[in-house]
Amino acid sequence: MATRDRDIAVVGIRENFKFLTLEVGKLVEDTQRALLDPRESLHPKIAARDDYVDNLKSMIENKCFRLLADEDLDKAAINLIRAVNVATINLERIADFAVNILGQLAHIRDLDVLHSFDADPFFAEVLSALEVAEDALFQRDMSKALELCRAEVEVDELYEAVFRQIMDRLRAGHGPEDLVTSLFIYRYLERAGDSLLNIGEAAIFAILGERLRINEFQALQESLANADLDLDLADAELESAWETRSGSRVGMVHKAGKDGRSVVFKEGRTKKVLEEKLALERWEQLEPGLPPRVFSYHDHGPKASLLLEYLRGDTLQRILLDTSPRIGAGAQGLLLETIGRVWSRTIERQPCAPRFMRQINKRLADVLKIHPEFQTPTKRIGTLEISSLEALLARAESLDAELVAPFKVLIHGDFNTDNVIVNAPQHRVHLIDLHRSRPFDYLQDVSVFIISNFRIKIFDPTLRRRLDQSSRSMFRFARAFAREHDDPSFHARLALGLARSLLTSTRFEADPAFSWTLAARARYLLERLLAFRAESGSAPLDARGWSSFAFDEATLYV
Repeated sequence: MATRDRDIAVVGIRENFKFLTLEVGKLVEDTQRALLDPRESLHPKIAARDDYVDNLKSMIENKCFRLLADEDLDKAAINLIRAVNVATINLERIADFAVNILGQLAHIRDLDVLHSFDADPFFAEVLSALEVAEDALFQRDMSKALELCRAEVEVDELYEAVFRQIMDRLRAGHGPEDLVTSLFIYRYLERAGDSLLNIGEAAIFAILGERLRINEFQALQESLANADLDLDLADAELESAWETRSGSRVGMVHKAGKDGRSVVFKEGRTKKVLEEKLALERWEQLEPGLPPRVFSYHDHGPKASLLLEYLRGDTLQRILLDTSPRIGAGAQGLLLETIGRVWSRTIERQPCAPRFMRQINKRLADVLKIHPEFQTPTKRIGTLEISSLEALLARAESLDAELVAPFKVLIHGDFNTDNVIVNAPQHRVHLIDLHRSRPFDYLQDVSVFIISNFRIKIFDPTLRRRLDQSSRSMFRFARAFAREHDDPSFHARLALGLARSLLTSTRFEADPAFSWTLAARARYLLERLLAFRAESGSAPLDARGWSSFAFDEATLYV
């Protein structure tokens, strides 16, 4: 599609959108009049308007999808069209809510009950917000986008007041039928406020280029305001925003222009974000520059946000897969050197029970929801018994009490290769996502690191060798640390930690064949540990008793 044709198409969409907002506004006004006098013959007029709204919505939707098929469309135009489509759907919903209110009026017996509540402020908020919807989207006006979002807050507060009044009267036994019908009517008005919020957030998406809920936008705005940075959201760009498995929001904010400053914005549950802040500060004191610097922390009730330094470099995972073996080996060496310093500085000669079996059991329900095929019954072939997974795990629970580390070190807590940033030119390593950091058994990190390499579904022999070499390097480094600090149960605890990471990783893996491979290796390690335990007699084993346990290193590699 030629540029001129695209411009004409966008103008056409804007014109249709303008008429849509006007028609929805008129329909809402007609509904407001009908609430005052349900006997007024507005129903045919409202039905006709609703049909026109549906037609306009279909027209805009069809034009949006036709434009989106244009491969030459730039990102800003794509974002606008997507936002318009979302806004159109929500405008049609507001019209439907208005029609549904009319349907409820047929059930009202005593109009005085309905009129004892003031609906005018609701309609005023909705109508005022509808007037700014077009400019918020097509002029990318942030103040008007926020006005749409604030309308939802106002409508919610109005609804809460009416809801309390209706509940009080219901408890007193006053006209329950008309009161319940009135509640339904005001509930539709409250849902119209929700749709206005969706339109406002769609406008924010069109402006920033990333989908942000209003609370996330406000958290980002306040975080930038609290930070001592030359960065304002008015002239900043937000990109690469995504949701983590834990539900946290992560994105990068950078100043418009080639050399603009960048920061990372994280927003999530307050407990988790605060844990990460405290962990980052602890690591910064221990090894300055190892974690990202905290620019600001903002607590807003159930959620909190962090503004962090954007770290230059690549993840270790990307380096291992996308660069030369020499560069990959250099990055791995930098990591091991750094981790060795941290372990040596933070070692505490206190026993630490990692309780890997307890960790498995906490996550087992989630594993079985994704992979119910793991629930196989116990089987026999002659004298050979193959336990069910549940029976095997039950037998292995006793291992937690015996496999105890002789010391603690400060661990990362989620030591995947994509949580390690390496800046090769500056010869620096950085760690991110440190909210699970704590003094613990170092084999928790070692097992997670090895399995993060193992579960990457890349089977090209050259790349696979690089990942396997990374795992071997980590294993040998940890084994040397164990020998240096007298850790006799190293192999046994590592086997149990690997089994834990292999099995719990399957809850994020949908491929049945690959998941079965992970689970089968976990079973193998658990069976080896239990066989060794059985051969050693019935008395509990101490660390020295486990010192002769060993397993084939090939278990670590594909």
